[in-house]
Amino acid sequence: MLQIGMWFFLLLSLCSCGPYYVSVMQKWVDARYLASTHVGTPDPRQEAPPIGQMLVVQWCVPSEILTLHPVAVLDLIFWDHSEQRICFPITHKLNYAYYTLFDSEYEEKGGILTYKAAVLTEDGCIYKECKHQLWVNLIKVED
Repeated sequence: MLQIGMWFFLLLSLCSCGPYYVSVMQKWVDARYLASTHVGTPDPRQEAPPIGQMLVVQWCVPSEILTLHPVAVLDLIFWDHSEQRICFPITHKLNYAYYTLFDSEYEEKGGILTYKAAVLTEDGCIYKECKHQLWVNLIKVED
């Protein structure tokens, strides 16, 4: 019985997902984001604290992908239905980059509605992809 369990575990390990990924973490930014809020130190930013959103894109890719000059691509759709694409060059196997939408730009766009992140090789192939649960390609209708 123990042998069957070991073979099952070995088979499961070989078939499971690898350690490579792209992920996105969303953070809301307001006065609570400032360290001075929590420790009670003087901070001139407390008078007009930042307000907005921040996305942290993290990736882990194998060495073979690094030779293909990959980029991390972040596609954004805002609440005003505008779109933006940001590209971050990937030069290390494990790293991160962040996108911020603060203050007047946040007020103008209404915030981030949804996003999609992907690791693309130089020939445009998608290596890994991560989508927000509300992600859809925006359909534009011309008047």
